Amino acid sequence: MRLGQSELAVSRIGAGTWQWGGRFYWGYGRQYDDNDLATAFSACIEHGINWFDTAELYGRGRSERILGQLVNTPTLKPLVATKFFPYPWRLHRSSLRRALKASLRRLNAESVDLYQLHFPLRPRGFLYWVDAIADVAEDGLIKAIGVSNFSADQTKRAHEALATRGLVLASNQVAYSLLNRSAEANGVIDACRELGVSVIAYGPLGEGLLTGKYGPGSPPPLLRRLRLARNRLGSLPPLIGLMRDIGSDHNATPSQVALNWLIAKGTLPIPGVKSAEQGSDNAAAMTWVLSSDEIEVLDGATVRFMPCRPG
Repeated sequence: MRLGQSELAVSRIGAGTWQWGGRFYWGYGRQYDDNDLATAFSACIEHGINWFDTAELYGRGRSERILGQLVNTPTLKPLVATKFFPYPWRLHRSSLRRALKASLRRLNAESVDLYQLHFPLRPRGFLYWVDAIADVAEDGLIKAIGVSNFSADQTKRAHEALATRGLVLASNQVAYSLLNRSAEANGVIDACRELGVSVIAYGPLGEGLLTGKYGPGSPPPLLRRLRLARNRLGSLPPLIGLMRDIGSDHNATPSQVALNWLIAKGTLPIPGVKSAEQGSDNAAAMTWVLSSDEIEVLDGATVRFMPCRPG
């Protein structure tokens, strides 16, 4: 399918590479290594995933370097998405161009398929960086423009700013899963649908909580437990049980149910992948479809994770 109104054709599921090179938070080098990531990459390609999402921030550039060593090896070269992080000391638009060129060197590429503004952070206003990313698009260094973690209003303003330069906003990458439905409540999903902007869903498996691997008696590693699992582990068993029941009718895992739900919502999930098993399991979610009744049941079971709409 097309990524927003860009010319890029992407599979309904992409591959997230936040874990690639992430030693402290994810355990790269201890629990998995470059060989595992290479087999994960190959499994994704083999099973129909044609795009990988990374960022200069991930592993302090290591994720891009690992991906750069892999993307030029297959016969069918996958699409690559990466991101610019607006560090507070980056005050001039030339910073974005330098960051992009550094990413290109790490990726062994002449251009990036999708370049995204990672956060709308100050001191510079986000429209300043939207204008800067438009410059590199006009120079042919990137093929499509995206944003990440933008609100509904920020998405609309970025879309409008790019349109004045004859460019399109292809995507907004936001946290979205059965355990985090804020994007529905805060208007981001509706705004993107109205504008023809694709929603890329990161954290689609709740950093592992929706895989069925974790629960009250088997919590995730400490850092992830402190960051997002403290108040959710107790509510996981009934939800995972429901997902297993639904999955049994499709010969599918809980992970596939979670990803298929996001596809049904019209989004593009990018689950993290660090093994061949994960790559093939994620891709299998593209081979079947939840029924409307199953979607309704999952919606009802996770409504607690959708905050009330403002106003």
